Amino acid sequence: MQNTIKYRAFVLLTAVVAFSGGCRKIFNLPTEKDYLSAQADYTTKQFSPVLGRTTLELNIFNPVGSTFPMTFTVKNPRFGDGRDASDMLAVQPTLVWTQEYTGKETSLAQIEAKRHLENHPMLETRGNGDLVFWYTADTTKIKPANTDTVVYPQQERLFDIKITNTGGSRTITNLAYIPQRDIPYTPSNDYNTYTGKPNTTTPGGHTLVYNYPDNLSGIKGETTDQLMSDPKNAQTGIVYLYIRKFVDLPGDPPVDQAAVGHRLRLIFLKTDSSYIDPIKFNTTKWQDQIHGFKADGTPGGDIVDHKWVEYNVAYPIPLANIPTKFTSGGITNVTGGGSAQLNITYSRIGFGNVTEVGSISQAFQIFEKGDWEIVFHFKTVNPKFDND
Repeated sequence: MQNTIKYRAFVLLTAVVAFSGGCRKIFNLPTEKDYLSAQADYTTKQFSPVLGRTTLELNIFNPVGSTFPMTFTVKNPRFGDGRDASDMLAVQPTLVWTQEYTGKETSLAQIEAKRHLENHPMLETRGNGDLVFWYTADTTKIKPANTDTVVYPQQERLFDIKITNTGGSRTITNLAYIPQRDIPYTPSNDYNTYTGKPNTTTPGGHTLVYNYPDNLSGIKGETTDQLMSDPKNAQTGIVYLYIRKFVDLPGDPPVDQAAVGHRLRLIFLKTDSSYIDPIKFNTTKWQDQIHGFKADGTPGGDIVDHKWVEYNVAYPIPLANIPTKFTSGGITNVTGGGSAQLNITYSRIGFGNVTEVGSISQAFQIFEKGDWEIVFHFKTVNPKFDND
């Protein structure tokens, strides 16, 4: 009985479907089309991404009830004065993740196996209207606006986006792209974001602006015995932070020749600019500071000639905006992942046989591939490491 009911229901459903299709043919009804609203638009129409890093512009398209799928096509790239600006759509080999980065990868090869090169235009649209400004657009390919005040027409790039579905198409005009000069690293107070040169207190001035460590704790001065809690305080000791590229000096060959071009060093300098042996930071877990690897491929960094700690790394740092043990706040910071984090520590025995712990904490980012060093320079007072 149940099989009979099921069979009748199937016959009825088939008849309904056939009748529906037949009616469409008999009465010459048009095929159903998607809906494209005349009010569909971008809620943001001016973009100022920093060159040299991937910038995602998310949730900026309001379909106003329009149906997907929909295609988005960049049209008519031009400068504000009418000159052609199609260079910003040039296709470049682009590193793209094909597997999830977790921060738990145990070798550089394991990291690199999760991404590969694909060809993408430097400005790209996605199927939901999002825009991607890829890191491949840098100052070697795109001239930055280079202004902190008025944007002149010849510095502004304009483009249109044609949106299409089976319901029709429309073009959203005059979206503005005002690229900002590459900022290869942060913090970057010492970097002039308009000229790309060392920053000074005034335009054309000669007094340099410096970066300072985020946090010093428990570090006493070798000659003052005072806590160096404020790295800007000349009384207790100034500490500068440099993030800069390095080149190998004659007679100073790299530990790993294959790592040249993707190294990162942590360096600590005394007041006379001589090296502080990293071993003195005796409670630091070097394998937890950087998601990088030693010359033998194991996690952590090599202490080289008692001068620095060197890691073989993949760029950018951090590799992805997800919380890991290498990022600010660690894996429990569910909203974090945007900055890498250093926590350099040591302990010594103070008066009264009390253990004193000194630490340096620093958040940072590096966007540009190369050989970089992060330097903590104790400019006026050396830190105290010896026991009392």
